[in-house]
Amino acid sequence: MSDIMIELKELTKRYPGTETPAVDRLTMEIPRGEIVVFVGPSGCGKTTSLKMINRIIEPTSGQIILDGEDVTDVNPDQLRRRIGYVIQQIGLFPHVTIEDNVATVPNLLGWDRDRTKARVDELLDVVGLDPDVYRNRYPKELSGGQRQRVGVARALAADPPVLLMDEPFGAIDPITRTRLQNEFLRLQQELKKTICFVTHDIDEAIKMGDRIAILQERSIPAQFATPEEILTQPANDFVADFVGSGSTLKRLKLTRVRDVNITTDALLGRIDEDKHVLRQRLQESDWTAMLLLDAEKRPSRWLRAPDFLHDRPVAEMGLPARAMIEPQATLSDALEEMLLGSAGVAIVVDGRGAFQGILDVDDIITSIQTMRDANAEFYRASKLIDPATAIA
Repeated sequence: MSDIMIELKELTKRYPGTETPAVDRLTMEIPRGEIVVFVGPSGCGKTTSLKMINRIIEPTSGQIILDGEDVTDVNPDQLRRRIGYVIQQIGLFPHVTIEDNVATVPNLLGWDRDRTKARVDELLDVVGLDPDVYRNRYPKELSGGQRQRVGVARALAADPPVLLMDEPFGAIDPITRTRLQNEFLRLQQELKKTICFVTHDIDEAIKMGDRIAILQERSIPAQFATPEEILTQPANDFVADFVGSGSTLKRLKLTRVRDVNITTDALLGRIDEDKHVLRQRLQESDWTAMLLLDAEKRPSRWLRAPDFLHDRPVAEMGLPARAMIEPQATLSDALEEMLLGSAGVAIVVDGRGAFQGILDVDDIITSIQTMRDANAEFYRASKLIDPATAIA
């Protein structure tokens, strides 16, 4: 099996009546199981390039190789059933249920009713929507973020090896957008799909992409590389200008919470414990605050010493536990949550919301310093390389 899932060869789109092609001989290899992000200025042809892969837009010339097969001239409807497609406007059918929306492609493929229903329920659960609650609802009864999740479920319904995503989170509020990005990255860890993802936002590209194609006019790649390479070794002034300043902060989007050491021995209590027992535990520790967990080990409240001076039930003491992040979140996400939270730390939880540990500002500063040291060492080593040896 080849490591390359999609190969674009000299892919060109020229619209009638125009001298300049919208896409000019785009050539690119997209590795199997990776997220490749197309990013560039408005009008550079990134969405046109994406739509030519499943031939929603027919190329004028060039080849599309999908998993070793030339699909440039195959039946386009058959091709599209092998490729999931998620768009910014979501595109759900408004007059049918969520179940029927997700089942669109399985129904076209002639799946039997039981198999289709099982797949719909499985995918709704995967994207965090209880099938019993949402299966029979209509799109208008869902929030924008929930509709976007359904759009992802529909794209995954027939288990396609490739997903095309055209600004899938662009029309969602920033908080929901961050959560959906993180949720999608969690899914990708399990699914290992090959994904082509279009965005205009370089920060989103850095966060989401295994590789990034920064495109100039006519979809000519200025650089096609990992986010780390693009941030530390921009190929030219166009890339450097497009990435912009603040590369150290942008690199916080490269590091996941799971990649740093978090504090797992925080001072904990249970929300159903006796108040006097909790107070004594806090007094005997070196911690200034205690995190209370519920019966499912989910963070509930923060308690400090002054909270015990009031005659209230434990469940009403202190402050609600906020600023919760999952391991696939970036350090940038964690920092943002810390600033919004009440305790100055981010609480790391698993997919079920159960406590995993605590991340504080010192952990992030340490990570930044590690990245700076690694970058300095890279450039130091680069200067020591003999050019003749490098060429050899």
